Amino acid sequence: MATEDGTMADDQANIPDPLYDLVGTLYHALKQAAAAERHAADAKRGRDTELAGLFEDVREQSLDLAARCKTLLSRRLQASGERGSRVEEASEESFPASDAPAY
Repeated sequence: MATEDGTMADDQANIPDPLYDLVGTLYHALKQAAAAERHAADAKRGRDTELAGLFEDVREQSLDLAARCKTLLSRRLQASGERGSRVEEASEESFPASDAPAY
């Protein structure tokens, strides 16, 4: 589908994907924790304990958020797998009904 400026619109970009968002949030939380750890080390080398403490707090909070993301992601993926199993079971149960009639 073309947009007003003549470019093609990416229809998939408008579809919400909570698992993708959760993985992205996990990635950024871990990346932030790693950056905060480096910043804390830099502050310690500069003997700035106040700033080092701030970065250590940021690291801890980021790791806590990452742990929450991992837990939620695990539950969501497990639930998704269970739904897939139920769909497969239902398909197998209904398979004979979908056979072509014998003439």
